[in-house]
Amino acid sequence: HSPGVQPADVEEVVEKGVQTLVIGRGMSEALKVPPSTVEYLKKKGIDVRVLQTEQAVKEYNALATQGVRVGGVFHSTC
Repeated sequence: HSPGVQPADVEEVVEKGVQTLVIGRGMSEALKVPPSTVEYLKKKGIDVRVLQTEQAVKEYNALATQGVRVGGVFHSTC
């Protein structure tokens, strides 16, 4: 859970050309998302949303329904 989601962990999703990346931190938000990862995504022009996993899934689905090119990285436990 630490150091958490690193820039290298999201590169594959970034390469797909997403506009927005939703990151689920787990049910109890135990997974860390360091500022360096958020900064990396913002420098790539990607809107990033870091949420508790249930909320992240809802956000992902809402964005996908709106036609946003959205990607997701979801931690399903803790």
